[in-house]
Amino acid sequence: MTISPTDAKAAELTRYLDALDRAGHLGSRALDQALGNPPPGLSAHEISVDKRFTRVSTGHRTLLGYSPGDLVGKPVSNYVVLKETAERAMSRKLSPGAVLLPYTRTFRKADGGEISLLLIDRHLKGDDGHVTGIRTAFAEAPKPS
Repeated sequence: MTISPTDAKAAELTRYLDALDRAGHLGSRALDQALGNPPPGLSAHEISVDKRFTRVSTGHRTLLGYSPGDLVGKPVSNYVVLKETAERAMSRKLSPGAVLLPYTRTFRKADGGEISLLLIDRHLKGDDGHVTGIRTAFAEAPKPS
C-alpha cells in the first residue's frame, strides 16, 4: 500500500509534535531547545487563548521568512490569508472538546508572497485540564500530483 505525500508529511509532523511534547515534559529549557532545532522543512509555534504567538520555532525563518522575535506576542491572524476564517477556526479549536484534525492554510511570507502549509495542532492544557493554548507543527503542503 502506498502512502500519499500528504499522509507522509502528516506523520512527520506528528513525530515532531511528539518530540516537542517529550521536551515540554522535561521543562521550558528543553522545549526551547527543541523549538530552536526543528527537523529540516518543519516548524512549530504555540499560541495562547488570545490567539497570539507565545513560542515560535526557528523554522519559521526558513519557511516564512520571519524570525521568532518578529512573531512572539503578535496575533496569528496577521500572518494568515483569509484572516476571518482563521479567527473562527482558532476560536473553535480553543473551545473545550474540540477535535483537532490536520488542515491546510495559506500564510503570508515576510517577502509578501504566500505559502500553503499543512498544519497539525495539539491542545496545551493547564494542570486543571483546561485548554491554555495550541501547539502547531507545520510544513509546506505537498503539491497535488
